[in-house]
Amino acid sequence: MMCNLTVHAMLACHLFGAPLTVEDLVSGPADAPDCAPAIQRAMDDCRAAGGGVVELASGRFAVRGPLEVPDGVTLRGQWPGPHYSSLNLGTVIDVYWGSGQEDGPPQFMLGESTTLQGLTVFYPEQRVEDIQPYPWTVQGAGTHLNVIDCTFSNPYRAIDFGSHHHEMHYVRNVYGCPLNIGVSVDQCTDIGRVENVHFNPNAWTRCGEPNAPTGEGTAMLMAYLQENLVAFEVGRSDWEMMVNTFSYGAKVGYRFYDSPRGIRGATNGDFLGIAADWAVTAVLVEQTQPAGLLITNGQFVGSPNSQAVLDIAEGHSGVVQLTNCAFWGPHRRVVRNTGPGQVSLNQCNMVQWDIPGEGVPAVEFTAGVLSMQSCVFRQEGTHIALGEHCVAATVMGCQSPTPLVVESPDGVPVELIANIVTRR
Repeated sequence: MMCNLTVHAMLACHLFGAPLTVEDLVSGPADAPDCAPAIQRAMDDCRAAGGGVVELASGRFAVRGPLEVPDGVTLRGQWPGPHYSSLNLGTVIDVYWGSGQEDGPPQFMLGESTTLQGLTVFYPEQRVEDIQPYPWTVQGAGTHLNVIDCTFSNPYRAIDFGSHHHEMHYVRNVYGCPLNIGVSVDQCTDIGRVENVHFNPNAWTRCGEPNAPTGEGTAMLMAYLQENLVAFEVGRSDWEMMVNTFSYGAKVGYRFYDSPRGIRGATNGDFLGIAADWAVTAVLVEQTQPAGLLITNGQFVGSPNSQAVLDIAEGHSGVVQLTNCAFWGPHRRVVRNTGPGQVSLNQCNMVQWDIPGEGVPAVEFTAGVLSMQSCVFRQEGTHIALGEHCVAATVMGCQSPTPLVVESPDGVPVELIANIVTRR
């Protein structure tokens, strides 16, 4: 296992330190090298010199313990952009500790104004036949926590910017196959950003390592993800911004919830170009702030296990607004709302629903307020079903191949305006 390390601590535009050899790095027995102590020393020296960049050369760095990235330090590998989980290229961190220690310290603990960049992180001892919990790969506390240009091939839990109060996290160009949680955001009191994040099983299945799931192993992995993976979850986060994100095969693509932690509450924010494919629940809304969720240009596909692609829970009392989103796949409902909050759907394309043929509606509201405008229903059937606790519904300018079918009990105010039939 290679342990080449180069230190470039940028200080007043001068290089600090010198390349470290394999002999400088390795500790422990020859058959179990550990680069973690040397990497930690390099980062600590960098911090003592005023902060800067610790740069790892191409190669595979075995680590057998956690690492803390001190305030003002960047730990950077050789990848300058998004990259595939090719473990024979670039800078790879092989994690050989933490199995069964879900609540243990993270592999990388980020401090104030720190960056993790250009790395691939891999867990060689994880097995799809017996998936074990591991600590978080990345965790952070403070202001300006950055994860950029990293691939996390098969982490149990990838990025945790929620266990500790923080502000202005920045996650960009991150790929991988998380097994339990992908990105977790909570206790953020100033705008955090998550951009260009892509979670897909092939980050593990195609990595070429002996523990990569293939054949029946791929099916086992998919079954596990459908039962366990929450790709993105957001608790308390003020003005969260998420752009161009994707997950495949998750139990929940995007979860929005009311945090019980020290900085309590839910989120509001802008979610642009987010997508979830083959999800049991693509978007799960448990709670939002009154300013609500602004979801634009979303693409959401339910798996055969999906009861609702967008599922808004009974306790939700905030606002959810979707514009220019598409829903398709072998699911049952497109939208299910059981809470008293307000939901608007504008220019949304609903391609399929009720795939088992059970007579379920595309949009089911048992409570709350529904506003739909310029939406397209692509098939026949029950388009909208309202329950007795629904406060009101407005459906305007929508299209369907047959006359719009809206089921509503007496006493629920419903306005149907300028809806048209598209089949002649």
